[in-house]
Formats: sequence, structure tokens, C-alpha cells
Amino acid sequence: MKKTVFLLGMVFALFSCNSGKKESSEANSESNSDVKSEKVSSKSSGKTYDCLKKFEENYDLLLTKEEMTSVYPFNTDAAKVELRSGSYGQHIFQWPSDRPTFTMEVSGMKMNLPDQNTMGIKNLSFYDDVSDLKSNIEIFDMGYKQLSDKELAQIDKNLDKAEDEVKKTGKDLMEVRAKSAWQAVDGLGSSSWYKWNNQWGGELVVLAGIAKFTILTKISSDPEENREIAKKLAEKVLAKCK
Repeated sequence: MKKTVFLLGMVFALFSCNSGKKESSEANSESNSDVKSEKVSSKSSGKTYDCLKKFEENYDLLLTKEEMTSVYPFNTDAAKVELRSGSYGQHIFQWPSDRPTFTMEVSGMKMNLPDQNTMGIKNLSFYDDVSDLKSNIEIFDMGYKQLSDKELAQIDKNLDKAEDEVKKTGKDLMEVRAKSAWQAVDGLGSSSWYKWNNQWGGELVVLAGIAKFTILTKISSDPEENREIAKKLAEKVLAKCK
């Protein structure tokens, strides 16, 4: 219940921030508004991708082993697979790499961990509203785009009105959110964002209509190579609704 309250509080904060942004847009030039409107419109094709719902309990069919190896061949017999269903489900393969181990500190203790290769999909979920796909894009993008100082201040102001526990957790989350470095990916679904972490690899989040999912890749130390692999894997998923 507390988690639900927190999430609702964050959604309210983002909505309020978005509303304030729309109101202040009158001060911007008309040409800038037109460009933004055209960009949002072009990303919303009207396709809901609700056909992906049938894969919620079958992540191994949402992105199959064969589809993964067709994009980047690897020895599946030597790989460990994690498979589970639901909105927090996943179908992820990990296998040994030739990269050196990395050090991670947990509770003051340092551990050397193997830098494994990773490939797979996780977190298939859906927006409830199929009637306004443009709004879904705006809400989705708010979670990943670089926020302005004004937007961060508005969210902080909204969190100040929340309960103490929600406020603390929300402010901690927004500190991380303000430092996040997601990059927009053009031409993939309704909206897509990618980020790279030297330890854990690449993460590509995709919105297609009302469907959302995440592709994970780490097959080298090159962020762009991993990004291109992730895009190809995402296209395999989106193709299931053609």
C-alpha cells in the first residue's frame, strides 16, 4: 500500500510539473511549440501494440532464444537463463565474458564480481488508457528526459506537500533522477530511451502504443555497439504486432 501511495504521489508530481510546463509554454516562441507538437504527433501512430499482452505470461516467446542469437550469436548451453512472468517478469541470458572482474562496494564491503555478458528483456507492462496515446508518450518521456531546473523545482514543491515517508523516498529518487543520463532513440516504437552503465551495461526502455518493456544488453564495453544490438532486439518484439 505504501508503495502504491508513493507511486501515486510521484505521478501527481510529474503531472503537475507537466501541467505547469504547458501553462508556461505561452511564453515560448510559436515556432518552438509547433516543432514539439509535430514531434509528439509523429511518434503517435495510433497503433496500440496491445497484441503484446498475450506474452505477459510467456517472456520466452516475447523475445525468444532464437531471436536473440539471430541478432548476436552466443552459446546458449553455456549461459544462465532467468525466466519469470508478469509485469516484473524477464527472459535474460548471462554468460562468461573475457572482460576483467569489477569491484563493487556493498555496506562497506568490497567484492570482485565477474563482468558477464547479458542479453534479454524485462518489465513488460501497459498503460490503461488507449484513447490518448499522445498523453501516454508525454508521461513516459517525463520519466527519462533531462528535466529543467524549473521542472525539478516544481516536483520538489509537490513532494514537500506529501507525507514524510513519501517525501523522503521521493526526494531520494529525484536526486538520482536528476543525475540520470538517458538518450532519446529515434525511430523505435512511440518513444525510446537508452542509457549505459560501465558495470551493468545498456538499458533500452521502449514505449509502443500502450506497451512498455526494457531490453538489457552487455556484449562488450562499447555503449554504441550494445545500443544497436538492443534496438534490433526491440524491433523483434515490435514485429510481433505487425
